[in-house]
Amino acid sequence: MPAAATPVRVQIIELQYLRALAVLLVILGHTHQSEGRFFGDQLLGSFAYFGFSGVDVFFVISGFIIHHLYGGLSGLRPRFFLARLNRIFPLYWVYTAIAVAGYLLVFGDGSATALRDKDWLASITLFPAGSPPILPVAWTLTHELYFYLVYAVFLALPARVRPWAVLVWAGLTLGGFLGLAAGRAPWVELAVSPFNLLFLAGALIAQFAERLMRRKFAALALALAGIALGLAWTAVHGLEGLRDPAIRVLVFAPFAIGTVWAVLAWRPRLPALAARIGDWSYAAYLGHALALDILARILAPYLAGTVFASPVFYTAALLASLVLAWLSHRLIELPLLKLGKSAIRALLPDRSAPSPA
Repeated sequence: MPAAATPVRVQIIELQYLRALAVLLVILGHTHQSEGRFFGDQLLGSFAYFGFSGVDVFFVISGFIIHHLYGGLSGLRPRFFLARLNRIFPLYWVYTAIAVAGYLLVFGDGSATALRDKDWLASITLFPAGSPPILPVAWTLTHELYFYLVYAVFLALPARVRPWAVLVWAGLTLGGFLGLAAGRAPWVELAVSPFNLLFLAGALIAQFAERLMRRKFAALALALAGIALGLAWTAVHGLEGLRDPAIRVLVFAPFAIGTVWAVLAWRPRLPALAARIGDWSYAAYLGHALALDILARILAPYLAGTVFASPVFYTAALLASLVLAWLSHRLIELPLLKLGKSAIRALLPDRSAPSPA
């Protein structure tokens, strides 16, 4: 990326609102899937698959916050990458261990056998392996780590070279849209993934924030058009219509980019709980699928086939996901982050670098 333009102060609370929205959307999508699996009827129909656009919102947020924080720096920055690893891995490893325990002790439908077929090294390292990790939602973290690696390379390049490097990366992403990596090694598919567009879009919002924040109605129009497109597509094509990453990004990108842009431009003030959910969003993202699966197994024998099934399950799913997220954020994530930051400071003191988001 080129060096950032004159910094525009962004309230962290706005980013937390966006993170809250993103994780609530993902929870909605997975609640819909669990409802169909355990209760039969599905309250929201295929519209609920729009919830998976929350992942795309997360990617745009990542592109924005990383460039906003680090775009003015240059040179090799080992501390940058260590800080990002600290943000991703400790809590991920905890939830992967919980998932393994759950498969072995709770779920009796062949899950233990399925575990033996997993690529454990890839699951632990999040290295692209062409198959989902043990914790399925963590496929997105592989894309996050790839973006951090690419950005670290950009920082190490001379400033005059960075715009050309961005163009090369954008060109690789275009190759992904054209299907040039189909059937190749997983790391090649990752390198040219259409999801790169979302990280790049977030970084460009940060780069040109001073101008973009003045165009509030354009941002709102893009977000609303994205909602219409996403709902229309999922209503007609369902989950199957989102399996191709290129199509998925084309469908959800207007909503994801427009929403991040609009929230940052309009700077709404929402109830304090919205910001708190943003604080818990990473824990909620990692843990909600486990909470939903266990909750559905408990409630299904009593509610399946009744008129109360959907409203009770949706309400309980949201509450269970958020309570678990709050507890794991307070009791696990924050202490692990603090421990990791202390280790990084001891290993590589660097008071000039911004605090990681």
